[in-house]
Amino acid sequence: MMKKKIAVLLSALAIMAAASGCSGSSSSSSSSTPASGPSDTSSISIPDTAPVPEDPEDGADTTPDSDSATVLQEIYDSVKAAYGENYIPSMMLEEQQLTEVYGINMDNVENFIAEGPMMSGHVDTFLAFKAVDGKGEDVAKDVTAYQNMQQNEALQYPMNMAKVSASQVVRHGDYVFFVMLGAFDESENSSEEEQQKFAEEQTKIGVDVIAEHF
Repeated sequence: MMKKKIAVLLSALAIMAAASGCSGSSSSSSSSTPASGPSDTSSISIPDTAPVPEDPEDGADTTPDSDSATVLQEIYDSVKAAYGENYIPSMMLEEQQLTEVYGINMDNVENFIAEGPMMSGHVDTFLAFKAVDGKGEDVAKDVTAYQNMQQNEALQYPMNMAKVSASQVVRHGDYVFFVMLGAFDESENSSEEEQQKFAEEQTKIGVDVIAEHF
């Protein structure tokens, strides 16, 4: 009987030991396996894939040359239309001519339209300049020097004298113009005073048209 009790006791102890070992293994396995559930994304860096907005001025022509060229062209067209068949200039002047013949310092000029007569017997001239910013006065001085030379030093045909005398230098900020345009007084009995008045009225046509653009 005693042997039977000892055997039962030893068997019970073996069962308890086995149960304890299984429990430890299960606990160890559980601690090494990450818990299931939603991932914590608070520390994850997400790359910014949003497109960079384009510069609204990319590809746009914002240079001052395009604006001044448009202004000068509009004024030139308006002046020609105002004079009609009495607009005589027909030869476009190049930068070298404006420097060497007209004495314009082209370093001060941003854009220009310049036209003179094809025939040497005529003096009709239209000069339109957009000066570099702040250089309008300097360009006007150059144009005025040319005007003074034509009025006081250059030899003129008698029919051109009134028109040369009535010519005007016009400045609107950095825009500078020279107007020596218009019809001839074809009256045979006009006095010098009447011819001068006629020439001044013709010049005023161009001056007024230019003023309308400013």
